[in-house]
Amino acid sequence: MHKIGLALLTVGAMVLGVASPAAATSAPTTISIDRHASELFPFEPPYGDPGVTYPATRVTATARHCPAGIVLMSASLVQDDLPTLWATAGHGAGEIVCDGGTVELTMAFARISPAVHPGRATARFSLRDANTGEEFAAATRTVRIPC
Repeated sequence: MHKIGLALLTVGAMVLGVASPAAATSAPTTISIDRHASELFPFEPPYGDPGVTYPATRVTATARHCPAGIVLMSASLVQDDLPTLWATAGHGAGEIVCDGGTVELTMAFARISPAVHPGRATARFSLRDANTGEEFAAATRTVRIPC
């Protein structure tokens, strides 16, 4: 009887040991983009004419299950079939630090001519491995820039 109990205990430990790595695998990274962009605000390009501003808007997204470490973020906004520029002066604006959980992604966009305006636009966010450049998550959504 003692040998049967020990055998069952050994089999149980083996099953739990096999199941552990499967439970430890993380879910894939997903990105969800907010449907509403920010209201337009004045943006002064860092290397432009001092005092000259252009309308800009900010788009936010949420990345879930973002792998821990430094991750490269790419973001774009297209309105009226025309691309926009990042409205930022920060060095390393495309680098984010993830902790394996949820992280907010934010980017502001502007265009000189024709200027960004209230209405629809298409936003895209993607995340890439900082070492290999491999894209591991991306999302695209139509957003509304309010009046």
